This record gives sequence, structure tokens and C-alpha cells, in this order.
Amino acid sequence: MRPQLLAAALVLLAALAAAQTPDAFQQGLAAYEAGNAALALQIWRPLAEGGHSEAQYSLGVMYAAGEGVPADPEIALAWFLRAATFGHVRAQYNVGLANLRGTGTAANTAEAVRWIEKSAKGGYAPAQHALGLLLVAGTPPPPRPKEAVVWFRAAAEAGHPDAQAILGKMYRDGLGVEKDPIQAVQWLQRALAAGSPEAAYDLALLDPSRGTTSGTPEGLARIRKAAEIGFPQAQYDLGAALCLGKVVPKDDAACAAWLRKASDQGMARATYDLAILVGEGRGVAKDPGEAARLLRLAAGEGLPEARYALALALGAGNGVERSADEAFRVMLEAGKAGYGKAEYSLGVMYMDGTGTSQDYGEARHWFVRCAAKEMGECAYSLGMLYGNGWGVGKDEKEAKTWFCRAFRLGHPWAISMFKDRNPAVACPEPTPPPR
Repeated sequence: MRPQLLAAALVLLAALAAAQTPDAFQQGLAAYEAGNAALALQIWRPLAEGGHSEAQYSLGVMYAAGEGVPADPEIALAWFLRAATFGHVRAQYNVGLANLRGTGTAANTAEAVRWIEKSAKGGYAPAQHALGLLLVAGTPPPPRPKEAVVWFRAAAEAGHPDAQAILGKMYRDGLGVEKDPIQAVQWLQRALAAGSPEAAYDLALLDPSRGTTSGTPEGLARIRKAAEIGFPQAQYDLGAALCLGKVVPKDDAACAAWLRKASDQGMARATYDLAILVGEGRGVAKDPGEAARLLRLAAGEGLPEARYALALALGAGNGVERSADEAFRVMLEAGKAGYGKAEYSLGVMYMDGTGTSQDYGEARHWFVRCAAKEMGECAYSLGMLYGNGWGVGKDEKEAKTWFCRAFRLGHPWAISMFKDRNPAVACPEPTPPPR
């Protein structure tokens, strides 16, 4: 017999022998924990097919993770469902999550809630926490914070740190319960003791006079504690305090270090701010290429400011290959998100034909959008369009209206335009409409 066949036969014989013993499942578990997924699978499969719910659940875990078998969410769900039918609470929870996320099946919120509720009623704390989240979010509508509190409390009393933290915040905010600062602190402290970094941050913010970066050193010390535990919002807040020199001495290097920690956890705002520091060489070595890379990451998370900054870098070839076309595309994404500076830049790009075809009508569209945000450069640009008849009928009266608006918004070119004239006469304040 060839060595490979002999080895396979020995594994099969060991599995069959194990499956016939009373503690077969534990033998499979020992094999699994020792890293022998193939043997665990051989032992557990006959047990699962015979109706052993823990073995069914374990096969579901293996197929979900691709351990000893190719990952297959549909087969994983099938095994979870068989175990769930026998009342296995962890399997019920996983069936609920699969329906909620559309993993291995079409997304079905009603079915997800049904299975998660079964698991929660069976006493499984993660399901109780999840059910609370669904209820407070209004899934299904309407939001039911009072019911959510019941499930958060059950999970919290079972030691679930995230449920403890949420329950503390609900007492803090009076959501679903009467406001109770003492209960809020007690639950947040329990969550912190259980290792919840978010609880440390929420404790820091519980007293606004002491818990913000613009408050006292004691408040910032609480935020530092949450940052050191690893909560990204606290890391960002601490970095911002160090960059701005609020409460603590200004320290750009320490600021950059904390922003990087928050960025590494996927916080887009931190990634964007870090990109600005790297691009300017504040607290870190100046590196336009790294700054552009960070901007791409933050832009990919949908942050309009990052998209705007990335578009500027692409247009100038700053740390990245110059591309007017890509700069326009990225700027358009930022403009569509309502970012005023991007709206103005789009107006200029359409007016000049940079990265796109020249189109004064589109330029006017974007200038009108940002002028509504009280941006003087946008009002001035509209004055230029009407004054020169670019894409619109030449209209000196309309042009003056926009130039005057730019003047009142403090735009320097508009101020220069009226410097030799009496502004009160040249640009009188508009008369309010009669009531």
C-alpha cells in the first residue's frame, strides 16, 4: 500500500474508533485544538449526521472558516440550521447572523431577528446584545429602546462587556430608561473592568466639564487611558489634543503617532489627518508619496475632504502620477458629497476644461451650489460668468449682484473691485421682503 493511502486509512480507522466511544466529540475537539482539522472532521461528521447538535455546530464552524475543508457558507449554514433546530443557541445565533448579512443565503431581516431572538431567549449573551442593537436601531421598525434595555441588561448581567457599555450609555442619555448617572458609571466601570476600551472613553466623556480634550488634564487623562487600551476614537481625540496644544503641550510627533494608531484601526478621519501631517512634514518625515497613499485610503472610505485633497494631489502630481482625468473624477465624487471646496474646484475645472470638456453651464451649476454655502469665491465666479456672458446671457446687473455678495463675504478680489467706491452705495444691503 502506498504511504499516502496508508496514512489516509489510519486517519479513517482512528476516526471510526473515536466515533464509537462515549466521549467521541471530546476526542474530535482535542484533534481540532491540536490543529488536526482533518481528524476532527472525520470524527465529528458521523456524530453530526446522527443528530449530535454540538458536532453539527462544529462542522458549521469548520465550513464557515474553511478549516479542513474548502470554505462554503451554504454548507456551513446548513449545519448551523440543523443544530439550531435542536435548540443549540450558538447555532441559532449564527443562523440569525447569516440571514442578517446574506451569508450562504439571501438576506432576510425577519428571519434573522427570529433566530437571534430564539438564541437570546435561550440565554446566549451575544445574541441578547445583538437583539438589543436590532431593537434600538428599529430593525424591524419602529425603534424600541425600552425592549432593547431588557436584552442589554440580560447580556450585561451575564458579563458581556459591549452590552455593559451600551447599558451605561443608555442610563447616561436616558434612552429607554430614566437618566441615572450613578447607574451609568457603574455599568461603564464594569465594562471597563471587562476590557472594553469604548467604556473607558465613555467614562471620560460622562462629565463634559472633565472629559473632553478641551477640558481639564484629568479629563484628557481618562481619554489617554481609553486610547492606551486601544479605542480608536480616544486615540484620535488624544492625537488632536496634541496637535492643537489643547490641555497638553503641542507635540506633532506624538500627535502623528496616535493618529497612526487610530488610522491602523480603520478610522478614516485619522488617516486623513495623518496624511496632512505626512504631506507637510509635521511630526514625521515629509513624504508626498505616503501622504497620497493615505489620502487614497481615506478617500476610499468616502471621506469628502480626503477625496478633495487627493484630487488636488492628482492634479498637481504631488506624490502621485499627475492625471487631470482622475483628478476630475475624484473631485466629482467629493462635490457630489456636498463638499464646498470641491464644488468650487469643479466649477473652475468645467470653466477651464481641466480633466473634462469645457462646459460653462456645468460650471455655473457648481458655483451656485457652493455659493449657497456662503463661499465668496463661488459668488465672485458667478459674477465673472454673468459679467462676461460665459455660458449665460451677459447681464451686468446679475453680475453686480454676485460681486456684491462676494464683497459682503469678504472675497479679496471683490473687495479690491469696490475699493475706490463707497461700499454702502455700490453694494447696499439687500432690502428684506415685506412681511
